[in-house]
Amino acid sequence: MKIKVFAIVELVIIVALAVALFISQYVTFRTLAPVVREPGAPGESTISYTPLPHPKFPVAAVRQLVFLRQLTQPEIEKVTDDIYLARGFAMGNVGMVVTDDGLVIIDTTESPETARQILEEFRNISDKPIRYIIYTHGHIDHVQGTEVFMEPGAEVIATSDAVEFMGKDLGWLSEFHVRSRTNQAGEAAEAYSLPLPVGSPIRAIRAEGEVVYPTITFDKEYSFALGGKKFELYHTWGETPDQLMVWLPDEEALFAGDLFCAWFPNLSTPMLESRPVKAWYESLDRMVALEPAYLIPGHTAALDGEEEIHDTLVNYSRAVRYVYEETVKAVNEGKSVEEAVQSIKLPEELAKLPYLQEVYGRVDWSVRGTYLGLTGWYDGSGTNLAPAPPQYCAREIVNLAGGADKILVRAIELQDSGDHQLACELCDIVLAANPDDRLAHIVKAVSLEYLGYSYFNLNTFGFYRSASALEREAAGTKPTE
Repeated sequence: MKIKVFAIVELVIIVALAVALFISQYVTFRTLAPVVREPGAPGESTISYTPLPHPKFPVAAVRQLVFLRQLTQPEIEKVTDDIYLARGFAMGNVGMVVTDDGLVIIDTTESPETARQILEEFRNISDKPIRYIIYTHGHIDHVQGTEVFMEPGAEVIATSDAVEFMGKDLGWLSEFHVRSRTNQAGEAAEAYSLPLPVGSPIRAIRAEGEVVYPTITFDKEYSFALGGKKFELYHTWGETPDQLMVWLPDEEALFAGDLFCAWFPNLSTPMLESRPVKAWYESLDRMVALEPAYLIPGHTAALDGEEEIHDTLVNYSRAVRYVYEETVKAVNEGKSVEEAVQSIKLPEELAKLPYLQEVYGRVDWSVRGTYLGLTGWYDGSGTNLAPAPPQYCAREIVNLAGGADKILVRAIELQDSGDHQLACELCDIVLAANPDDRLAHIVKAVSLEYLGYSYFNLNTFGFYRSASALEREAAGTKPTE
């Protein structure tokens, strides 16, 4: 009955979203004003440009939008009689294990404000004291609510590597990390962005509250008992070098951190450091060997059922291993990074699995990041060993084209025909030669918006949304103008 009710509710949501998207797709409520570019140099002509209508989510994306909606709905999920998972309150999940002698909290989410909401919900379940807090890793969406959960005598457990990792992300490189994650969330220059049709589960994560470092650290493994339950912690590697998994052997429950989520993993995120991909699939294989009956990820819902979890983790490991080994093969064969990105795709039997959809991570990003993590920045061509500043070549191209107006007219033609990537690249040539060219910023912003709406991937959409907003900010125009 519960499954049938859920299916009916999902169907109602799908129909409502489909109607709303259909209306927004085919009904235009206003025409955007044209932008005029006066000649910027002798020989150039005036250009009048009317931006394309704002892009819309395709009706075909309704089911994915329902998935996004579910990710942003706060819920306390009861995994077992004593294990609970708070998800949808923020980007990262928070786990709670209830024992006779107190509570164990696993990860603390991205902010004190969200942590307080979660703790209030947990207190409706148990009023026992919090005895331990465990960090599965030091990413800021997992450790910034700790001060809210801290109680007298509580210990914070993490790997030894977490101390250095948190010191980097939350300390000496924190400004960059906040900026990159704001960009990833699509919230850079927010005032210049198109409004979102649904709330995004990807939120800008800022350094908030007190940074609480672990009071207990370990290198390979650590265990403790509390209230009749045994907790075994194992250092794993994958999304970060400081990862750990939490295994409750009596409950056969495994907290996987971010080594497993119900989407293709973010083996390489465009603005952050390389990740230990080989160690990632090796850690997944260690999880398979435990034969868990419950699998609790750092994002998305928990899984139950030993057979289903076994098959899921095996396939997940296969996918990560395949991307890594094929990238290594491409490097050894002398393929360029672009050739590797174009040629490496997941096998069909893996690509079709629901938990390997490219909703969060992407195969091409993973190949690119793995390749560059295995090699240096020089490709052997000679040209990029000591390159000239980009504006030098851009000015030569502008001169050869007969002026920036010629390049912009072609960029607009490409945009009208749907070739938004090439339109952006032509705009980049103009902007490299003259960063103050307002029309180039506006044309590029429009194509970036269309690129964002053409990919159903959370991070891709966020990066494009931020990039478009930054171009509009540079032009001094908002999307409604």
